[in-house]
Amino acid sequence: MKKLSLIICLIFTSAVFAQVQVRPGFKAGLNAATVTNIDNSTRKVGFQGAMFLNIHFPKIYELQIEASYSNQGFGRDNFTISNPYDGEIYRYSGNDVSIHYIGAAISNKFFFIPDVGLHFLVGPSLEINVSDNTYGDIIPIDIAFFAGIGYEFPMGLGLEARYKQGFVDVRDDFYNNNYYDNDYTFGNENDYYYNGNNKLNSVFQLSVYYKFKF
Repeated sequence: MKKLSLIICLIFTSAVFAQVQVRPGFKAGLNAATVTNIDNSTRKVGFQGAMFLNIHFPKIYELQIEASYSNQGFGRDNFTISNPYDGEIYRYSGNDVSIHYIGAAISNKFFFIPDVGLHFLVGPSLEINVSDNTYGDIIPIDIAFFAGIGYEFPMGLGLEARYKQGFVDVRDDFYNNNYYDNDYTFGNENDYYYNGNNKLNSVFQLSVYYKFKF
């Protein structure tokens, strides 16, 4: 009886894993990124892309492991700041701030209608800042959560739209600069103070992807 149960279990397990498909792929697209609570900021457009390994389980679920690159940051309008002590006007040009991240993500995809490519996705990501052009230092690691919707065609080509929200304040020391905070205190270095509003990555992503089939 035990042998029969073991044989049935092995047959069932083999049948399930026979339906599991592992497919590599890549995706590329654009970001519309900003950092929250930056005065006079706008969203900037940047490139993002990834290589991934997609594991398709029976029915409705896929697990996708991604190695990614993402150009984030924020755009900036021209603006002025007035010194409250002497009335002097400080004028700043609106140069974009770019933060370049490489990272890893786990995308959980749910296909709620069998044999239809419409799907929803959620997952976490961990990203490392490899370079930036800010006036101060950026925290080297960002932890984010994303969610989105997509559609996949039978040949493996797909489209996805995601929103990614960071949970780590990106500042290291740039809160000491009135380029980023209009409520910066003028005076000597000891007069600078930390603006308590968290400055977090906020990114809309639109991607085209392709899964290879062997």
